[in-house]
Amino acid sequence: MEFAGKVALITGAARRLGKAMACRLAAEGMHVAVHWNTSAQDAQQTVEECRSHGVNSLAVQGDLSDPACSCSIIEEARQLGPLQVLVNNASRFVPMGLEQLDCDELEKDHRIHVVSPLLLAREFARQLPQGESGRVIQMLDWRAQIADPQYFTYGLAKAGMLHLTRLLAVELAPEITVNAISPGAILPPAGIAQQQAGEPLEASLLGANPTVNKLLDALVFLIGDADHTTGHVFPIDGGRILS
Repeated sequence: MEFAGKVALITGAARRLGKAMACRLAAEGMHVAVHWNTSAQDAQQTVEECRSHGVNSLAVQGDLSDPACSCSIIEEARQLGPLQVLVNNASRFVPMGLEQLDCDELEKDHRIHVVSPLLLAREFARQLPQGESGRVIQMLDWRAQIADPQYFTYGLAKAGMLHLTRLLAVELAPEITVNAISPGAILPPAGIAQQQAGEPLEASLLGANPTVNKLLDALVFLIGDADHTTGHVFPIDGGRILS
């Protein structure tokens, strides 16, 4: 897929990895819809940084713990034109063991990481012009495949997102490829040290955790060059999943 002039929607793009992905795709020539929930000022700053690359960008608000907003997010993003790329990046990372678990928190993680990405992908596919190719990229976590009881509801939801990736890959082929990126401790959430997140530096088999640029390179590959790849997970974790 060519980048120039195409349109991407990235959920949770106001800050951190979402912002980095938005700015990289803008630098590649894509128009970018920046989804946000509570970080209005950060989202607008991301929009301005995207526009500095000579592309169009806008901010789209929506609370993905309420999946009903999925249709309106897609419609607002389409002000930039038909969408060719959807990056399901929005997330929450809340430590919660079995004893602290309650149904509301369990359901909230499921809505954010499974139900809303599913509905966004469905609306994305519906609006894709006939004859065009599309890309869906899911942002996973090593906890989708390895049990971490410190993050019980988060890991369970990410495991659901992993299987959703495979289901969508089968359902949306051949027009749309669906792949996932599974990062390690690239940008731990603010206020959470790597050790608190269960990702010490020494856990990497390759001696150091990957940089943000490595993840961005994977994103660019999956959009631009992975025409014959779908349903796969690309770990950018320094071997964390094996250690």
